[in-house]
Amino acid sequence: MNISANRGEHSELLAFLCILHEGKVQVADKFGEPRQAWLKVLGIQRPSDPNRKYLIEDDQVIVTSSAGVELARASRASVSAIAGALFLQIKHAEGASFICPAADEAFTLLSLEGTKAGSGAKADLLIEVASPVFDGEVLSLGFSVKSELGGLPTLLNAGATQFEYRIEGCSADDALAVQEAAPRNKDKDYPGPMRLMPALAASNARVVFESVVDPIFEQNLKMMDTSFPRILADTLMHAYLGGELALKDAVRSPALLEELSRALSLPLPMVERIVKHKIKELLRQSALGMNPGRQWEGQVEAHGGWIIVKESGDVVCFHVLNDDDFREYLLAGTKFDTPSMTRHHAGYVYKQKDENFAKLRLSLQVRFG
Repeated sequence: MNISANRGEHSELLAFLCILHEGKVQVADKFGEPRQAWLKVLGIQRPSDPNRKYLIEDDQVIVTSSAGVELARASRASVSAIAGALFLQIKHAEGASFICPAADEAFTLLSLEGTKAGSGAKADLLIEVASPVFDGEVLSLGFSVKSELGGLPTLLNAGATQFEYRIEGCSADDALAVQEAAPRNKDKDYPGPMRLMPALAASNARVVFESVVDPIFEQNLKMMDTSFPRILADTLMHAYLGGELALKDAVRSPALLEELSRALSLPLPMVERIVKHKIKELLRQSALGMNPGRQWEGQVEAHGGWIIVKESGDVVCFHVLNDDDFREYLLAGTKFDTPSMTRHHAGYVYKQKDENFAKLRLSLQVRFG
């Protein structure tokens, strides 16, 4: 079959195989490490395979059609062997996309069909679990799968996620001159926001949030809080200004908190709690349902939670009952990333025609690291 896929797609298959073999998935703590708690799994469906259901019965995996007709049967031991081989092949593979022979074996053994779900889907696996609350109840929960194999994943991609700022306290020509004088790498046209923002501050220029560029992204942010666009834009700007890109540090920036305290007319301790809570909510919603460029109604698509394929090959999950741990994990493990300035046309000072002030756009991108 020779299926070529990236690490994330192969890891999704690996998680699927590991859970079928184990018949359960271990719950993670707030650090993303396994703890002594499990979800018991009775069966799995893949959105990429909508006409198949994979049931776990004793030492067997039974594949049935949507009509309940048995299509294939395999021992859980054979599934485990393929999972072990697939893990090693992913670990040692090179390139962005590659073929894993073990993936082909899995497709043949378990009568798999689709290779991946649609790009807009947040739930990669639909898992039937024995309810951890109500004895005898079976829940069908959607989980998003993320992989730490071969690098840490992006949580929120740049694109619709741009903020526009006005540069005050200096003319447009002065702001452009500051940008031109700022240090940069030899092959770069611009210094980048990590160097640009401190240079503007040193010249006594003020970078003031003006708007969210994409109206859909603005609406999505306002679904969380009507003041959140300003809070998030200022958090991103101060992270570049202070050089603190880790979100757990960015939300505690004294300069950010003082600025928002004045803008929102709220005491500092309360502002700190608000910023931390709202950023956690953004991360959680980005993980489970919110797509920046698509109108969001507040729904959670991956309503079960997250499954993580650890670098060690362990598979752990966050689910709805340990939501606080999930939020802490996301805040502690993520950072603002700097996406391509040329691709996204952001990260540098520019002047619009017939205006004597300059503007700046920053793209929001969040990744683990």
